[in-house]
Amino acid sequence: MARLAALAGGSVTALGLWEIHRRLLESDEERTRHIEVYRRGWATLFLRALDVEVQADAPPAPKRPARLVVSNHRSILDIPVLLRHFGGRMLSKADVAEWPLAGAMARHAGTIFVDREDKRSGAVAIRAMRNALREGSTLTVFPEGTVHGGDEVRPFLPGAFTAASGLDVEIVPVALAYPETHEWSGVDTRTHLERLMRAPRSRVGLAVGEGFTASGSARELAEIARDSVQSLVARARARVR
Repeated sequence: MARLAALAGGSVTALGLWEIHRRLLESDEERTRHIEVYRRGWATLFLRALDVEVQADAPPAPKRPARLVVSNHRSILDIPVLLRHFGGRMLSKADVAEWPLAGAMARHAGTIFVDREDKRSGAVAIRAMRNALREGSTLTVFPEGTVHGGDEVRPFLPGAFTAASGLDVEIVPVALAYPETHEWSGVDTRTHLERLMRAPRSRVGLAVGEGFTASGSARELAEIARDSVQSLVARARARVR
């Protein structure tokens, strides 16, 4: 309960401060710069509230203004871990927008939402991702399409790579690994969060691979990215043993 109170209280405070702060900023450029501070600050708050220890590679220096960070998806912790490490915006399933508090945080952070069962929603999301990358944003996606358990990386869906294809974008492969008790697969969101809240300490392994350019078809890029992430999993796993 103490962890939940710290997380909820800190999130409400951050959201309120941003609502006030953004009204005082005169330009979209200033808002973009300052929202990044709030994103990383909230991610740090989340990880500290749950006593999460991240064993990670140092964040790589960007090679291009725009980055597409692609990762396997194993836990709700993936979101604050990657936000703190890389910053930027995220792609999320549409129903997260309706979650209490978390939905409001995600909307204010510039999250792009997609309903993977709705082709029109998918097309809108691809356009939004492409616009974000054109503007030089960092965008994090989970191309497996949903959360899974274990260290096998499932085939990547091509949508995000369609958005990046042909642009001056660096694709950065990332692998995450957790103890089995910290994986989301097979349990509902409430049970997963309760497990994380009750864990004495949560350990996360994060490995970052060599970035590559978005030249090629979406399916080719998806296959290269999936293979890169799979090759990084062993390094991430070694950090939580």
